[in-house]
Amino acid sequence: MTKFPPGKGQVLYAKSKVYLHLTSSKKDNVCGFLTIIKPFPTSTNEELIIAFIPETDLSPTDREALVYFDLYGLDGEKFDFYSSASNDTMDSQGHNSNKPKVKKFIDRPKLSSISSYAFGVSINQLYSIQVRPKTSNLWEGSIVAITIFHDDESPGTKREQQLKRKTFNPFSDNSINGNSLYWGGDRFLSCLRNYADLKESTLESGMFLVNCTGEDALNFVPNILDQSENGANLDLRSNFNHFLNSAKWKVLTGLASITGFTKNNINKAIDNKLLPQTIQQFIERPEIRQITDEFDSANIYLAKWALNVQEEAERNRKMIIGNGYYKELISAELGDGFVELTPLEVSKAARKEPINKEKWDSFFDSNGCLQYTVDEVLEQVFHCGLEMGVREEAWPLLLGVYPWDTTANERKQLRKTLENNYAEYKNNWMADLTKQKNDAFWKDQKARIYKDLKRTDRDIELFAASKEEQEEDDALEYDDENDTSLFYNKNLVVLRDILFSYNEINYNLGYVQGMSDLLSPLYFVFRDETMTFWAFQRFMERMERNFVRDLSGMKTQMVTLTELVQFMLPDLYIHLEKYDANNLFFFFRMLLVWFKREVSFYDTMELWEVMWTDYYSSQFILFFALAILQKHSKIIIQTLKGFDGILRYINDLSGSLDIGDLLTRAELLFIKFKQMVELIDRNATKLQSQNTTNGSPENSNGNPLKHTVSTELRGLLSREIIIQKEETRTSETPFG
Repeated sequence: MTKFPPGKGQVLYAKSKVYLHLTSSKKDNVCGFLTIIKPFPTSTNEELIIAFIPETDLSPTDREALVYFDLYGLDGEKFDFYSSASNDTMDSQGHNSNKPKVKKFIDRPKLSSISSYAFGVSINQLYSIQVRPKTSNLWEGSIVAITIFHDDESPGTKREQQLKRKTFNPFSDNSINGNSLYWGGDRFLSCLRNYADLKESTLESGMFLVNCTGEDALNFVPNILDQSENGANLDLRSNFNHFLNSAKWKVLTGLASITGFTKNNINKAIDNKLLPQTIQQFIERPEIRQITDEFDSANIYLAKWALNVQEEAERNRKMIIGNGYYKELISAELGDGFVELTPLEVSKAARKEPINKEKWDSFFDSNGCLQYTVDEVLEQVFHCGLEMGVREEAWPLLLGVYPWDTTANERKQLRKTLENNYAEYKNNWMADLTKQKNDAFWKDQKARIYKDLKRTDRDIELFAASKEEQEEDDALEYDDENDTSLFYNKNLVVLRDILFSYNEINYNLGYVQGMSDLLSPLYFVFRDETMTFWAFQRFMERMERNFVRDLSGMKTQMVTLTELVQFMLPDLYIHLEKYDANNLFFFFRMLLVWFKREVSFYDTMELWEVMWTDYYSSQFILFFALAILQKHSKIIIQTLKGFDGILRYINDLSGSLDIGDLLTRAELLFIKFKQMVELIDRNATKLQSQNTTNGSPENSNGNPLKHTVSTELRGLLSREIIIQKEETRTSETPFG
């Protein structure tokens, strides 16, 4: 047995330039080493100590030992990936064993200290580790949430990255949340795996359980259970429904293409009473006409909805409401009325004051580099919103026009590049006179854009005209021969040019009615053609799914919203169903252009910037819609007893929605939704384990495997933006 020097422990891992960020100011950062120490020769793996040691606490000898170990302790001084000697350092799988190649000893670390920020914990006292890798959106990676790895300062990490590059393998051994590039904390996890069993939770990315028990696994890591038989069936029912829904929708889409489902064809079918009687009666209601007249796509969607979405809603109803499983479980574990929001609960979670210029500037250092994590900034934007004077600088970052990890000077240089690229796109269509005169698709696009811009936010001073000019604009029909797609208001001309230029980079989609509503607030903020164009282009990446020709993106969102109402507000859904209002068609327009027509122009900007954070979910807009229904559910249930009354009531909310209150409610509803999903997942995993042990797939409530959360509802927990691109345009593709 190796003897240790008196009072010393053996270094098994050391990483330099790991910081504690005590405040938002860099001057308060505490620099030190993250270590794994074997305190005594007889110590077991569970007795190893993970310790953070500030540089100021180290003696010169210990500091020298840790600096050396950081550089050479795990790889050796002369590590050569191409030599036969280097193969001795590899395990049987060809990976570095991540065990010490040299012996270094330092004073046994303190587990706590009154006089410094040193701390330590033995592995047997460690329950979990939270890992946040460095990404393009996260300036530095961290472990245990408080030790921050400054890779650009650590000599050991720089050397490890250099060695990995020599093998053309710059990737990490522990991929977390899609992150695959090597960073300082990756080696810590690899080393720790030598001494402890780590299981990553499938319920929370980056959360590792240390030497977890079976009970821990049930709550946090359901994937470690044997899924060869029972596990494979967990989502069988939802997958089967998804197959049916997708297949039927594809058939309907094909039918739409064959029969030419244009607005005129649909209107002819309606006017000539060619649809089934129940559908005909629904469409002929004046409230429905009011919605469909505003957007061509609403008419097309309605025709398809009448054939398929209601069947899906009924099928989902049986899964969510009909069996009583969710209600019994949630009532038992979370209590009756769990989803209800009390006035006190809403008031306590009220939104904060908008971020002003001074506060926004404090997020960046003197070079314009973000000195907080991206999530910390997104949290502030989500809960506060932005003052108008901040948006011009903040929106390009929120939309991804500029990467978060850039300096002010780099953003300035990038803007010049964007200006050149936009000029090229604009010159392409301006110089192509033959296309403008002879291309049928181009002429159709110009007519659509002109028609929409005539009525886009003309009540806003930036886009307004004098009374005489407005009357002439309204009376003027588009004349392609004389190119009357010009306006008295020069700002509308800029919007027109941006939409024409967007066609150059997204020819497959082109211009679709409603896109001008998404563009005008962007130009209002930037007052610059180039920046507005690129902000619009990035915004459209997530919004393109709303405008694809087969309307499958909108259909998916409407079905998901229906399931969400069934899951969270079952009593309201049953009431809406009773009066044939459970299709939630009144939300079509709202979701299409993100409530642009339902809230004020200025409230629209606050709502959108909150949505762009994706702080809880990339589909948080559905929880905003849910919040509207939740807030008004009692009135609807108690006083509205017919379809016309319900639809009129929802439509009349336009212009009176309090987005601050609704955003607060949406957040609270999301948190409750997440808790409910986690509860169901834990219970399903537990029942599956019990049934596997007992050899029976049944319990008192029937088969628990049937009661898993649907793919659509589970997708609401993801922050990843859903990108759906339009199919390639051909000569046979209809316009619009």
